[in-house]
Amino acid sequence: METELSQTSPPSAQGSQIVHVLFVDIVGYSTHSVDAQSRLIQQFNAAVQSSRSYQRARAQGSVFALATGDGSALVFLHDYDSPARCALELAKLLPADMRVRMGIHSGLAQRQTDINGQANFAGEGLNTAQRIMDFGQPGHILISGQYASWLVQSDEWRGKVIEFGDGVAKHGLKLQVYGLSDGMVGLREAPRGLIPSASSGRPPNALNIVILYKRKAKPDDEVLAMLEQSLGSRGHGLFIDRHLKIGVEWAKAIEEKIRSADAVIAILSDAAVGSEMLEYELETAFDENRKRGKPYMLPVRVGTDKAVEGPIGSFVNSLNFSVWYGPQDNERVLAELLSSVTEPPKPKQEALQLEPVGGAVSPDSPFYVERDSDPEFLQALRNHESIVLVKGPRQMGKTSMIGRGVKLANEEGWRAVMTDFQKLSVSQLASEETFYKLLAATLAKRLNFKYDFQDEWLDVFGANMNMDNFLRALLEESEVPLVWFMDEADKLFGVPFASDFFGLVRSWHNCRATEPSGPWSRLSVVIGYATEAHLFIQDLNQSPFNVGRQLELGNFSVQHLEDLNRRYGFPLSSRDEIVQLHELVGGQPFLTRRAYDVLSRKVMDFTTLMATADRDDGPFGDHLKRILISVSQLPSVLDALRNSLSNPELRDTDGYHRLLAAGIVNQTGDRSVRLRCELYRRYLSQHLSR
Repeated sequence: METELSQTSPPSAQGSQIVHVLFVDIVGYSTHSVDAQSRLIQQFNAAVQSSRSYQRARAQGSVFALATGDGSALVFLHDYDSPARCALELAKLLPADMRVRMGIHSGLAQRQTDINGQANFAGEGLNTAQRIMDFGQPGHILISGQYASWLVQSDEWRGKVIEFGDGVAKHGLKLQVYGLSDGMVGLREAPRGLIPSASSGRPPNALNIVILYKRKAKPDDEVLAMLEQSLGSRGHGLFIDRHLKIGVEWAKAIEEKIRSADAVIAILSDAAVGSEMLEYELETAFDENRKRGKPYMLPVRVGTDKAVEGPIGSFVNSLNFSVWYGPQDNERVLAELLSSVTEPPKPKQEALQLEPVGGAVSPDSPFYVERDSDPEFLQALRNHESIVLVKGPRQMGKTSMIGRGVKLANEEGWRAVMTDFQKLSVSQLASEETFYKLLAATLAKRLNFKYDFQDEWLDVFGANMNMDNFLRALLEESEVPLVWFMDEADKLFGVPFASDFFGLVRSWHNCRATEPSGPWSRLSVVIGYATEAHLFIQDLNQSPFNVGRQLELGNFSVQHLEDLNRRYGFPLSSRDEIVQLHELVGGQPFLTRRAYDVLSRKVMDFTTLMATADRDDGPFGDHLKRILISVSQLPSVLDALRNSLSNPELRDTDGYHRLLAAGIVNQTGDRSVRLRCELYRRYLSQHLSR
């Protein structure tokens, strides 16, 4: 639970200085082989060096990294919140399978010189940071009470600090232990073995919650009783005003309770929304929320999902509602409220600003789903790897992921250019010379690079060498890394010079080794494609498709659907409905988003969606009809599709590979082919049965 922390100032001491220490430990490091330990340290060091907070402090000469054998102690000298920022960044940068725990403390340390003549530090600041870390389990970012007392003086950090309790460290040292979490990383559950703080008298991660309601209103009292029992049994501190007499002292007390709360739950039936007392209480809560970001406002609409009329509506209609119709909704409403407390709710306009479904999803979209391949993709870019291959069938999110890469490149200040080959016309692909010159001219224009094509682009060199000379000049112009994003590379697979072009891309990768002093280490090429490259590229050993980082996009999992359900405002009321939807669409990204969009817009309810899913006039009708038309135009594709309905054995034919690229079927581990989802099976079986 968050509490009021003392606001002390950093002390000073002769011969010592205040340092801000982030201690990181790779859990289970010693159980790995020597080779595995080396790989872990390399991955860990790469993540640290990619942290923007660490990079900034290093550029200022205000951070020292001290190796600890199974991790590192990062000693920051200036900005007190640098360890906190760095910890949150590291938790997102480290590989998902690397289990770490972290501890942060600000305290005294003395600068020393070790036996190798290198700068080192020793003292209470480092010792306490390590002891704080020792209380944690994998995933914890723990901070000392002293460090927490400084951190919460900033509005930016106050909501991310969690009081866990007291712990006894080595030599009987008693320490106050707090947690750090931004809702995405950093565990909010208290470590085992801590003693709840005396100030709370409750579990260390409990919350102060005020429940607002109208007395004697029905069925509001049923909702109140359910919330009081359920939240109280979980250890949360509840304030429910049951006074009948209103007076000055009562008014002061209830205002104090509301302003100091972590969350305010308002029970809003039609009978309650006309209450002037409830209006006053909500006005107080919103005033405090504007000042410090709390209490979180959690309306529960009783008996209807309609907007609230009158003055109270001006406070709550911009927020997401939980809707209670009867006791059957108890479990869902409670889950929604607890989820909103864990991750503060956004205004309805922001959280439920629905977007058109289809095409690329913006990297800033609240509906962008991060899959396992996303962190690996972004880390490959941060490492400036030469070639990154993003493979996946249509409508699986390749362009959306590439968009995240473009955003990262812009944020990091790299040079970045996007080439979408789908936009090229037949005439632009008619000759090698036209194609290469178009690419070079486009790069020059978008990167504001002046190149004398008349004197430098000479017929004697040929198209390939001209392009190579151009790109070398472009890279030599600046030390800033260049990322060239190529999307829809399939468009090139059928042109006569495809192998030559992709061979040229491969040569730039090889130049990193053969020409180490050249500019090629500054070039990264990202290629998005769907079709199997080996069907078109004559020699894969002379192409980029068997080197570099290879990422393949898959379907959404049930967990991804649960996350999307929250983002769309809980249009599905239970996990069972989520599982049913996943079984229907197989986690196919476009179909999943289409389903949630239809439900969130209240075009139909879940039962109707499931019943009409495979109909031409159903929620997926346009998508399904487009697939039927496209597969019917090519006999080889149609035969392959009919065969997959009855015989899943893989046939190495052009028809099957076209279906794979289109995302209509997928290949399983036993090399059999299956329709991507039950919806496709049902629809196509109706229309293709002989």
